[in-house]
Amino acid sequence: MGRIDVLSQGGILRAPEVVDLAAAAGLDLAAAATLLAIESNGGRNVWGSDGVSTGGVYVKGSEVTQAAYLRYKAARSRLGAQGVGPTQLTSPGLQDRADARGGAWDWRVNCAVGFEILAEFVARYGMRGGFRAYNGTSAYADAAMRRHAEWTAALATARGENMLENHRVTGTGRLRLICPVGSASAITAKGWLSAAADGPTTGTVRWFAQSDTRGIADGTWTIAVRQGLSDRPWVELPDCTTQVDVQYQFTGGGVIALETQSR
Repeated sequence: MGRIDVLSQGGILRAPEVVDLAAAAGLDLAAAATLLAIESNGGRNVWGSDGVSTGGVYVKGSEVTQAAYLRYKAARSRLGAQGVGPTQLTSPGLQDRADARGGAWDWRVNCAVGFEILAEFVARYGMRGGFRAYNGTSAYADAAMRRHAEWTAALATARGENMLENHRVTGTGRLRLICPVGSASAITAKGWLSAAADGPTTGTVRWFAQSDTRGIADGTWTIAVRQGLSDRPWVELPDCTTQVDVQYQFTGGGVIALETQSR
């Protein structure tokens, strides 16, 4: 199964064009799929649902047409900006950028500009920071990173590749990693969780491997740093694992890593 099949089966519309547009924008394909999945349920050319008046010129959630968009743009300063199209371009500056390329109402132009913007943010702030800059909230970035991990794994398997995913963390927090393995997955044979601390202080990790219905295994790691070298505890995830809840404390920063092996 190729990348286009993976995208299509995952609900991404016009998958061949998404592949081409993401490549042209220099955007990781998993990030492009994540953006479309979150913003427009897979790339639908629809109006957003932000809390501004429509003034009767468009209907929230309905298809974006050229005629409706031009009416909206003429009234935008009075009504307020609304998300537009598959990548939900919202700020006037971004909509104008798309209009200069042919029109924010046009599906391909909208995707091209949205992908370019996200690629610029990712280059500047990293993957999580890029998604946060795109939407402006940490909750959005957290949700995007969970989706991105799923798309990365699926697309890696389509290429017949294994996957290593690093999550850089600081302070006290929690990660939930979606990683079906073994008999719980059609594409991933095995998975391993590991961690390391940046130092100089010791880090701690508490992990819980779970199926969709119950806990399977858990453990606690104390991760010391000696002469600049960190301990790196690891565990192979049990068969039927579908997700791992990771609770961490890294005063000086650390890395949580998930490695998977495709079938």
